[in-house]
Amino acid sequence: MVVAAPRTAVIRCLDGDHTLELKDREVVAERLLQTSRRHSFDPETDLDWDQPLDPDLFCMPPTLVSLYETPLWERLDHRRRVELSRHEMASILSYGIYVELLLMQGLAMHAYRRRVDSRHAAYALTEIADECRHSIMFGRLINKLGLRAVRLPAPMFQAGKLAGGLYVPVQKFAMTLVVEETLDTMQRALFPDESIQPVVREVTRIHVIEEARHIRYAREELKHLVADLSPTRRRAYALSLTPAAAELSRALIHPSCYRAVGLDPAVARRVALKSPHRRATMAWAFQRTLGFFDEIGLLDGPARAIWHRTGLLTSPSRSSRP
Repeated sequence: MVVAAPRTAVIRCLDGDHTLELKDREVVAERLLQTSRRHSFDPETDLDWDQPLDPDLFCMPPTLVSLYETPLWERLDHRRRVELSRHEMASILSYGIYVELLLMQGLAMHAYRRRVDSRHAAYALTEIADECRHSIMFGRLINKLGLRAVRLPAPMFQAGKLAGGLYVPVQKFAMTLVVEETLDTMQRALFPDESIQPVVREVTRIHVIEEARHIRYAREELKHLVADLSPTRRRAYALSLTPAAAELSRALIHPSCYRAVGLDPAVARRVALKSPHRRATMAWAFQRTLGFFDEIGLLDGPARAIWHRTGLLTSPSRSSRP
């Protein structure tokens, strides 16, 4: 394996120069492949799918439920709060399956355009195998919860058909981080919590362990891609990410979740979207990804102000940080 010398790239941003360390793609991929060999799981055999569900245990921490700390939450008794968490978990898992299907298409197209015998391409294929297992695991957990997957909103579902056939690597890897890292942040708060359904904790533990290397691959590749862009193209890409990313915070929870616990879906959705606690939760979930976008110049230009207006970016700019 021929290893390229490490190099740095300077990104010219409105708040100053950002220096990126660009690691050799083959070295990064080989390390991720070694980690994959040591820490991969088969959900069909590594999970106890026969364990019963406890009707009093939540499927996610109450603080992550969309209506937490709202008047509607106060109207729900314990069992209906648990029921809402069950439906919201199934909604998030359904969203995750659709996103992973699009990610697998993107990774296949990425490998197709690389040297197919490279370790970089080999890891892309390995990640596809991981995501196949994750999608099956999520589907089985939805069924275990006694529910069926919910479909994406019609405009997003149709847009996904179009996006799945396009190869725009900066957007592909950036949106991978927006979705995977945001959900990963939430799941890291979930799987150590002993008050959560054990089977849900087991699923999220596997996903967090395997997702760590997927996030590393996307971050390293995105740095290489951004380093080759002109400032104008980079700012255009940064601007294009904001609508789809902002939609994530709204699309995670399907309105049917509220109907299942006797609430008016339209009213409950409005309450959740306006909830200060929910907005703070989503900003917290996006914090890691937006911090990384800031480092690599994907918050440069008008994009930063738009992210602020969505409520998902609450931190100051790089130039004003201590």
